[in-house]
Amino acid sequence: PQPRQWLEQVSGESLQDSGLHEGTDGSHPLAQQVVMLRHSRRFGEGSGIGQLARRVNQQLPVEARQLLDARTHGDVFSLPLQNEHDRNLEHLVLDGHGVGPHGYRHYLSVLRDRRPASGTPLESPGWTDWASDVLRAFDTFQLLCAVRKGPWGVEGLNQRITDALLKARLIESDQQWYEGRPVLMTRNDYGLGLMNGDIGIALKLPERDGPDAGKSVLRVAFPRNDGRGGVRFVLPSRLNDVETVYAMTVHKSQGSEFAHTALILPDALNPVLTKELIYTGITRAKDWFTLIEPRSGVFEEAVQRKVKRLSGLMLELEEGAPH
Repeated sequence: PQPRQWLEQVSGESLQDSGLHEGTDGSHPLAQQVVMLRHSRRFGEGSGIGQLARRVNQQLPVEARQLLDARTHGDVFSLPLQNEHDRNLEHLVLDGHGVGPHGYRHYLSVLRDRRPASGTPLESPGWTDWASDVLRAFDTFQLLCAVRKGPWGVEGLNQRITDALLKARLIESDQQWYEGRPVLMTRNDYGLGLMNGDIGIALKLPERDGPDAGKSVLRVAFPRNDGRGGVRFVLPSRLNDVETVYAMTVHKSQGSEFAHTALILPDALNPVLTKELIYTGITRAKDWFTLIEPRSGVFEEAVQRKVKRLSGLMLELEEGAPH
């Protein structure tokens, strides 16, 4: 049978409005050319993350909420906040959920506890091994935001988390550069070989030469992206296009994954809040996902909204098709 007819029979989906034309003459640029991807191989059948993602993708807000509230899956959590100053947010961001899902205390503990002994020369592989451990530990948790501005956006939450870490004495300073500061490249820097979206962490390493030889100086450790693995160190003064990244937008997180991902929604519906954004945030989680909600109902409203894409592709194909 024709692919379109067969696909409609086995899938139960109507392709009448798909732009696909029946017939074998091939005169239409998309005639009979379609593949439907139905199954995700990333999450197992019993995965709460996978089930939640599917319900969001299918725009089933009631069923998605039921899964969150049931608490029957050990990989999916929800955290409703009472108000803007609810300290449960700080507790989650620093310590996760206790056993299992981590917060940011974890990578800072690795930074402190696995540092090479004083006097270890910079040439020692111990420094790159330590930096790699810290970078991997940082990847165990990431807070994602839908927006940049306001108390529930990247800018406000980065400052709030910095303040919480300073208060807990997990970092020594809240000045522009301090040990442990995670930064996100916001623009490609071909001279340094760093790309938009790369994440690095400021670490203290011994100076090799000059009048400060042996003293600790800050360098930012980035994973090498040249296929060789390992770590490269860059002086902070050479990094012009970076921002603190305790919180990042869902948009910036695309293509990345983290062991524990927490998605915080704003307290009011926003044009960027769609089921696609929620789905992307959920699927950044590898092992655990937490939904943080300053106000009830926003999640459900977002799941019911869908991005409308008007690319003009069909019109271009029609105009370019042979007649």
